[in-house]
Amino acid sequence: MNVRNATSLEAYASLSNDKDAILVDVRTIKEWQEIGVPNIEQNQIFFLSWRLLPNMSINQEFGSEFKKIRLKKDKKLFFLCRSGARSMEAANFVAALNYEHCYNVIDGFEGHSSGEGWKNNNLPWHLYNLYHLRA
Repeated sequence: MNVRNATSLEAYASLSNDKDAILVDVRTIKEWQEIGVPNIEQNQIFFLSWRLLPNMSINQEFGSEFKKIRLKKDKKLFFLCRSGARSMEAANFVAALNYEHCYNVIDGFEGHSSGEGWKNNNLPWHLYNLYHLRA
């Protein structure tokens, strides 16, 4: 399965028009808390770090934690990080699990040379609250 790129604007439009689409924010807890998170329907967003602080090693539990979400393999999945690099790694990992529609948000939450990013495009966002944590 190939991962396709989408800008934050394209991802937001898709998430707004397709209530079955999912955004997986793969940044760190520190980023969620200090920088903010997308403000979309709670059932459309999951927070699962691909890399962990302090040394940004790959989260060895990512695969098992992702599988616990129990998403259908034909759902449209958008992966988001700060600038599009970690999200591409996570999207490739999930695509290798035979999920059919994986998208990397190429400009990320904060922007990159490929675009302004979620926050700088003035898409809805807010500070991370404890209600985002899921059992």
